[in-house]
Amino acid sequence: MTMKEREESHMDVNRVIYNVPTRKRILALTFNMAFGNRVPVQLLSLLKKKGVTKATFFLTGEWAQRNPGIAKRIRKMGYEIASHGHRHEDYTTHSNVWIERDVKAAQRAILKATGIKTNMIRTPSGDLDSRVIRKLLRMKQTIVHWDTDSLDWKYKNVNKIVRRVIPHLHPGAILLLHGCDPWPQTLKALPIILDGIKKKGYTLVTVNELLSRIRPKAGRKSSGNAG
Repeated sequence: MTMKEREESHMDVNRVIYNVPTRKRILALTFNMAFGNRVPVQLLSLLKKKGVTKATFFLTGEWAQRNPGIAKRIRKMGYEIASHGHRHEDYTTHSNVWIERDVKAAQRAILKATGIKTNMIRTPSGDLDSRVIRKLLRMKQTIVHWDTDSLDWKYKNVNKIVRRVIPHLHPGAILLLHGCDPWPQTLKALPIILDGIKKKGYTLVTVNELLSRIRPKAGRKSSGNAG
């Protein structure tokens, strides 16, 4: 890679939102939704029980098609809805033509299920490269990832999940969790995480609220995730 290519790559990465700079004790709780319906239903009930009114859900188009009732419930509960792609496949392995079709398919599916047209996307599994970033930006997509990764898909031990989050909370953070059937451990870790957030004096906001209140700035990407 040439020096120019490295500089362009760095500039592309800096156009992905991982967090926002702020001194306010606010942060965004986000969930990726791609598989199943049992955990998602329990997750929404848990959030209601805990009094959580602000969260951002990244839905795959296929999940929204399979679970329109749950998708509608997410909207009715007042949560923010964004895209997690349509087929949950690695964008870096596909052509720009395929990416455009997938993004638009997800938009259509989410719109049909929820009535929400979204231009905010989190790529499946967080897979990105400069080409994908440029393509999504040309499609007027706001690319939102995270900087605090629970790795709830990887760890079954609840304490490990919690330790991935609570000690790393900071103003403007974007937290990543999942609402998917393969990983019910999220349901056990989430109440502890929510209590920790409250104890540390943080207020939950949506991703768009973070971006509208504060000039966005890309942060350092954390470890990889399953989706």
